[in-house]
Amino acid sequence: MYPWDGKNVYFIGFMATGKSRVGQEFARLLGRPFIDSDDLIEERAGMSISDIFSREGEPAFRQLEIKIVREISKKKNQVVALGGGAVIDEKNWQKISDSGLTICLTAPADLLYDRISRKTHRPLMASSSSAELLAKIKNLFAQREPYYTRADYCFKSSSALSPRKLAAKIYEQLLDEV
Repeated sequence: MYPWDGKNVYFIGFMATGKSRVGQEFARLLGRPFIDSDDLIEERAGMSISDIFSREGEPAFRQLEIKIVREISKKKNQVVALGGGAVIDEKNWQKISDSGLTICLTAPADLLYDRISRKTHRPLMASSSSAELLAKIKNLFAQREPYYTRADYCFKSSSALSPRKLAAKIYEQLLDEV
């Protein structure tokens, strides 16, 4: 019996840790469908996450996220990349942990800064300077870290490991526990 049998596998962690890309590779290894909760939110809302934040605010986004997590958790045998803040809602966490295995991806602040600074569509990271952006990353990560550490497994994302290699490493480590 594998640790993921009959369960969803959820990739959680801070933004830009590679949850979507590693999750896609992990789904390929398991032969399972891959779902990105942020993509589902955008699809349902008919607009980008940035637009949801600017037009309706973060509370409206979080309500959509709660609905999507509830919907995803009712199904089995999926690999799911969750948005960085999905696990801070206690009801979300309960649905996630009850329906699956959680794998947290982490990355050092400088790597997160590099990845986030290249993407302009992250509403919580809008800033006017490099120092301000780095401070926002560190502050938001510190707030969310206690939630991320509840994951069943934790792996470091790095620029030295491609998403495919990290997914293979996770797969092999989980198999070693069987």
